[in-house]
Order: sequence, then structure tokens, then C-alpha cells
Amino acid sequence: MALPVLQRATTQFSCYPKARRRPFWRSVCMCAGVFALLGACKAPDPNERVTGSSGTAVKYSSRQVSVDLTDSERTALAAMRDRGFPGATREKALTAVASALKSSGYAPVTVETDTALVEAGRSEVLVPKWREVLRGVLKTRIGMLPAKPDHQYTAALVSVRPAESGQGVVVRARFDNTVWDSNGDARTKTVLAREEYEAFFAKVGEALNGAMAPRQP
Repeated sequence: MALPVLQRATTQFSCYPKARRRPFWRSVCMCAGVFALLGACKAPDPNERVTGSSGTAVKYSSRQVSVDLTDSERTALAAMRDRGFPGATREKALTAVASALKSSGYAPVTVETDTALVEAGRSEVLVPKWREVLRGVLKTRIGMLPAKPDHQYTAALVSVRPAESGQGVVVRARFDNTVWDSNGDARTKTVLAREEYEAFFAKVGEALNGAMAPRQP
């Protein structure tokens, strides 16, 4: 026997809420999974070298990547990494370099007088603490989130050598930046921002000229 029109319509409409009872977090996890798969399908950068693998099918560790410079980037770096300081001695230049790095937030600063090398590092947090806590809570609930830059470490390597003219010294600087994301993966590349090198050499010059009181390394 056919159901009355009103009863049949009520039965059909009563099915829709049940079909829509999909948990909210399940939908969010499905979307996050899709974004993760899309990110994994990106074409790899030919200049990237994987120095630490995190696994393929199953991620069991963090991933470390070093990015090699292209020919054009090497040329650009060569044009900004050196600065001559006529009249400066090697000892004064080393002290000025250490002072410039310390004033820029690098610590500790190590000076090797026999090889005329200065090494230093600087750590920086890229996101506020409250965002770190919020992301940790969401990651615990959802289990998968797109990776975002979290903190970074800049390593400075500076050398001092006599100038070819025989007067003064030439200071050569290189800054390598490593960025860790919220998944613990790291990516390292040489800094190519000219303003970073210009600011560093300006502080070295100020220290040599006495504008900045140089501290003993």
C-alpha cells in the first residue's frame, strides 16, 4: 500500500539530518590531509640537498634541507661579501668584527686569532608564544596542520685577510640562515640580502673608527 503524500515527504526529509551528522573534526582532518598531499606533490627544487630524511610513506623524523646557490646567486654573493678597510690591522679588524656581531645580537662570538676567523650565531623566534600554544592545541586535536615557519638560526662566518695593496685588510662575511617550521623540518640557505651585509660592514667601520666602543672578543 502506498504511503500518503505527507507521510512519505516527512520520511524523506527526516533522512537528511542523519546524512549530515559528520563530525566537525573529521572534516577538518580530511581537508588538512588534502593540503598535505598537495604539498607533497610539488616538484622538488633541483638545488635542494636533503641532508636528513624524515621518511617517505611514514614520517618518522624531521627533514633537513640545504639549498645550494645558483650561478647567479654566487655572483651576487661575491659582489656583497667583501669590504676593504684601509689602515686597519688584522687584530683591530678582528676586534671590530666581534663587536659588530655582538651588537647585532649574535652570541656566543668566537674569535680565532691564528686563522683570523670569527664565528657567531643568532637565534630568533618567528611567531608569538600564544600562537605556538594555540597551534600545539589544534595539532593535538586535529593531528595534522600545514607547516609554518617557527624559529630560525643565523650562522655568521667572517674572515680577515691582508689587502692585496698591502694597506689595511679585507673583511669577508657569509651568513647562513636555517629556518625550522612547526613540524620540526629545517631549511638552510645563504643570506643574499644586500642590506644585511651593508649593515654589518657599517658596524665594523664604526667600531674601527671608534664610534662604537669595541669589546674584547
